[in-house]
Amino acid sequence: MAATKVEFGSGTLFRAAGIVHGIMVGDALLVLANALLVLTPVLVGIIGPLALISLILAGPSFVAACYAFNRLHAHEDTGVFHDFMKSYRSNFGQALVVWLPYLVVLVVIAFNLSVLPGNLGPGTGTNPAQVAARIGLLGVGVMVATAAVKAMLLLSRFSFRTSDIYRLSVYALGAQRRVSLGNAGILFVTAFVLMMTTAWLILFVSGLVVYLICLNSRPLLKFVEIRFT
Repeated sequence: MAATKVEFGSGTLFRAAGIVHGIMVGDALLVLANALLVLTPVLVGIIGPLALISLILAGPSFVAACYAFNRLHAHEDTGVFHDFMKSYRSNFGQALVVWLPYLVVLVVIAFNLSVLPGNLGPGTGTNPAQVAARIGLLGVGVMVATAAVKAMLLLSRFSFRTSDIYRLSVYALGAQRRVSLGNAGILFVTAFVLMMTTAWLILFVSGLVVYLICLNSRPLLKFVEIRFT
């Protein structure tokens, strides 16, 4: 009996190599799209808080990366570079509108954490109220960041109105708890590793982090597709 001919490029190793290559390309595109953000540590010393302007472009680039990685995972991609640029151009305006309110809230939380006296570690004179306030702010920050991630993911996949994107991102926090906890965990671990090592590590892991978020969020996208489209 003749053996079945294996189609070139259909093997597991080939597909895995394609995903790794796609993540590397996506990482490079994220870094290039956020070149000002990469230079933030330098810009802070020159222009102070105005360096936070560099965070504005993080939204559109995240949406574009999610679009490209979701197509890559579904084997529907036409190349991560092509898909990233297509989404970046078509979703840029709405991505800014969706991202900016979340960014403002996150900046306010970060500012309050920076000026709040005390710290989370044990020490002489530690005020329990200050520790509780810090923990509360960190919790709110993680929730806002998780909702922002959901909003960017939804925008990368669906053509909803901006107001609907906001509502669904908040609704999905409770409706898709496993996805919410998974994304929050990815963000928390990434932030912890960056704080314990160096912020420059983000240059090499940003693509992987976004890909893991996309991978974890597949049930959310399926849920929204079935329920709201």
